[in-house]
Amino acid sequence: MRGWQGIALLGISLFLGCAEQKSVVDQYVAAVALRELGQNELAVEKLTAVVQADPDFALAFSELGRSHEALGDHRKAAKAYRQVVELDPWCLQDWLRLARVSEQLEQYVEAAEAYVRAAELDPNDLAALMGVAECSLKTRDYVRVLAYCELVEQAGGHPQEVLLLRARAYEGQKDYEHAVQAHRRLLAMDPQNVDRYLALGAVYMKVRQYDDARGVLSSAARIWPENGRVYRYLGYCSAKLRDADKAIEMYEQSVDIDAGDWEAHRGLGVAYMLKARQTGDARWQEMAVRHWRQSLAIRPGQPKHKTLEKLIRDHSKVANPLKGLNY
Repeated sequence: MRGWQGIALLGISLFLGCAEQKSVVDQYVAAVALRELGQNELAVEKLTAVVQADPDFALAFSELGRSHEALGDHRKAAKAYRQVVELDPWCLQDWLRLARVSEQLEQYVEAAEAYVRAAELDPNDLAALMGVAECSLKTRDYVRVLAYCELVEQAGGHPQEVLLLRARAYEGQKDYEHAVQAHRRLLAMDPQNVDRYLALGAVYMKVRQYDDARGVLSSAARIWPENGRVYRYLGYCSAKLRDADKAIEMYEQSVDIDAGDWEAHRGLGVAYMLKARQTGDARWQEMAVRHWRQSLAIRPGQPKHKTLEKLIRDHSKVANPLKGLNY
């Protein structure tokens, strides 16, 4: 038995009668052994009995939480960990465990607060500091994200992880100037990561700097000629620049690489419609409708699908342009 457990168990004897104390301790020790052997269902049974016998037994609640967590029952695990930190608010690891399972439950506000408490107990704990920043990003508390990024850096956190959080926080604040700077630094740190190119290109597109975006993405296309997303982004930039031919070329390459990419089909439809309006040739319009229908066939409930359905109705020569799309 570990020393700290022995001390804690000794304390129980001060409050319980010898026979009752022995029963509770025996069950607790047996439950710990079961959990360590991976017998978590049996551990839960014994630990539940232990905490019913002694509702102030913080260690038992901690073990109960760990057993529930191992079984994938994050809701019950969180309930147990909440009981632990109520009984023992100085237990760093259980604050971290509560934060972790709260994240699994997508309870990001609670997770962030648990990480904050852990960081107060140990201001240099990187897991706690990063946890606050990451959960705050989920809750769109961008000021807190940036503040904790500073603390992570001071504690020796990984520069790329911090910079990525900063970049996303700047984007959330619509501070695109700083977001571009952060993404450019990330790209310089990791030039063999296609996501770095895509992220920088996406920020340029948000501020309508399509030429800059196209330059970054063209570099990515030379390195990763089989990445359909890169060509899809390039198609979008070209369409925004009213370069219909280039947009069609890029989107067609994206579709060739991944025929199941509903966004590429939708974008290709836009590029064909742009070409139709520039040339007055109805054949391009027919091709646009065909790819819009294909996009909806792949993902019927895509964002703004009703707008796309209306475009199909308005531009299709077929009496029922949605035939076969289950509408």
